[in-house]
Amino acid sequence: MKVERYQDYPLAAEKLLEVLTDRRFFEARHTMSGAAEFHFDAFGEQHDGFLIRILRDIDIPMDKVPSFARRFIGNNKTLVQEFLWVERKRQPYRAHYRFALGKVPVEVHGAVTITERDGMAQQHMLVEVHSTVPLIGSKLAAMVGERVDKALDSDYRATLKYLRQQGLISES
Repeated sequence: MKVERYQDYPLAAEKLLEVLTDRRFFEARHTMSGAAEFHFDAFGEQHDGFLIRILRDIDIPMDKVPSFARRFIGNNKTLVQEFLWVERKRQPYRAHYRFALGKVPVEVHGAVTITERDGMAQQHMLVEVHSTVPLIGSKLAAMVGERVDKALDSDYRATLKYLRQQGLISES
């Protein structure tokens, strides 16, 4: 399953990149979402780019999980979110994205690209969700893909809110 988003931000691409690679942004975003328990497993330059890896334990209400998927969630509910910015010097700015939840057998990975048009940053996200579990892998991927889809919408709204709070964009 593929999830794709084009999101416009009313500020320069370079400024958006600066925000998206700032530790304070992630701290504020986690606070906004009520996720106080998280930590940076990596945050900084690596041999292959600028790596941001955030880990947090999440509570998943099992009554909200379809019965076919419950056995795959298990007890390890550590959410890993990772961005590896491989191009930060010139546009298009590019990052590889990876997401994992415990030992759930679903791969979530993709690409983030930031460009600028008429003074506005444009972020393109292409995320692929895949599972190799026989028979029900496509169901698992679709279930996780729906969550990713909703999370990207929520993240966009929260990023705009953060940019407003920081005075980087107007309230309109």
